[in-house]
Amino acid sequence: MMIKEQSLNNLFISVIIPMYNRSKTIIECLDSVCAQTFKNIEIIVVDDFSTDNSIDLVSSYRDNRVKLIRLEKNSGAQVARNRGIIEAKGEWIAFNDSDDLWEKDKLEIQTKELEKINFNKDTVIHSNCFCLDKNNSNFWEWKLPIIERDSYTSLLEKSSPMFQALLTSKKALLEIGLLDENVPSYQEWDTSIRLAKKCKFIHIEKPLFTYIFHDGETISKNHKRDIEGYLYIINKFKKELQEYNFYEKHINQLSKRANSFSLFQEAEEILKMI
Repeated sequence: MMIKEQSLNNLFISVIIPMYNRSKTIIECLDSVCAQTFKNIEIIVVDDFSTDNSIDLVSSYRDNRVKLIRLEKNSGAQVARNRGIIEAKGEWIAFNDSDDLWEKDKLEIQTKELEKINFNKDTVIHSNCFCLDKNNSNFWEWKLPIIERDSYTSLLEKSSPMFQALLTSKKALLEIGLLDENVPSYQEWDTSIRLAKKCKFIHIEKPLFTYIFHDGETISKNHKRDIEGYLYIINKFKKELQEYNFYEKHINQLSKRANSFSLFQEAEEILKMI
């Protein structure tokens, strides 16, 4: 049996969108994904047991590339993403969040980068993004970390691209054991560190998606969960961080962050870890 050589013509991408109570945003999100100039995709919306009418909106969406999976209980975005990865038919995986928007040429630009490296499956393509704060109509470009040369060391030292920016292979995600379902926040950082042990990261300067802050939401929302997620990751990778002399740096950064959020007791406990 002949194995078809990978090309842009037979490349198939599974787009995974975790969703929980996003009836106000899911249609606009789907519109942006379905409008991609790269057409050979399936869109897997994994509903995390929503209590609004989100699933009705997705079920009635008029594009047969959209598939809906509903979890039997509310389990978190990482569980939803993992379910999507497992069900994905594509050899390549991209992610969006149910309240964010893609530029229409996102996948076209990323797949052209894959073509340059002969579709090497040990690859992660990522990019910058736009940010839109709907509370005050602010719109700006967010230059996300450039992770290319020595990806693993770079990701241990600093945070990572966002899930919405990533395009990688299903093979790579399965080989790292899927996503860690226990990370409270900074899930993409944990995932990227583990991918970087085996994958090359390629950065695209152009913003390829828009990250949206919604009603009553601010960059500083859920401070305590952010601190818990950061702490989880530096504990998880403590040995590696110490090996590269990044551990103390992260502890000090985390303590300063906790203080800035008025989480003084947490900041004091964090410093004791040095």
